[in-house]
Amino acid sequence: MQFSFNDQMVSEFLTGLSAVLALVAVGGFLLLILMGFSKQFPFTRLALVLALTPITLVRFLDGEGNSTLYLYSMIVSLVGITIDGINYLLLPKPAPKPEESAVERKPAAGKAESNVIVWEKAE
Repeated sequence: MQFSFNDQMVSEFLTGLSAVLALVAVGGFLLLILMGFSKQFPFTRLALVLALTPITLVRFLDGEGNSTLYLYSMIVSLVGITIDGINYLLLPKPAPKPEESAVERKPAAGKAESNVIVWEKAE
């Protein structure tokens, strides 16, 4: 079994490898920039990284394939925002603390409040 590699195969391989490494580097850089999103909006952060990374190399692609790339970016970012929105709506909310009403408030035993009228029911 013999393998033969010509210059064109090696050149195409290195070009593809450099494009993949550039995508990984830009994606890592975007992850570091969007670090603040990680606690509240993890899926939106991931969607933005997945959507913005290929757009950085759009100038190297042919002109006809750009519309598909933009459509992919819009769909991925909308899916991430939707997942985070549904997650926000489904999280249990803390119950509000009940406020003390004016009737339930009792003055302190040793302190007399001035300008307070106490209404008692007549029997």
